[in-house]
Amino acid sequence: PDLAKRLDPIGAGRRLANFLSVLTLETQTIARAAGKSHVHNLEPEDLVALTVEAAAMAGVPLAGTNWIPGAGGR
Repeated sequence: PDLAKRLDPIGAGRRLANFLSVLTLETQTIARAAGKSHVHNLEPEDLVALTVEAAAMAGVPLAGTNWIPGAGGR
């Protein structure tokens, strides 16, 4: 109840809408950088991670390699 009193629903809605808009634009930029014409054309093979930790957590290859940390010898 105390936290709900401090919430400005109009401002929070605007911030959420802005976040989703920026997320959409960044996803479109990533798709273009991968040579795709649309976000729906992205394939799992297009995903890579920039750090070993991110590759291990996401289960995707480390950028520039086929190695997936923790994937048992791949």
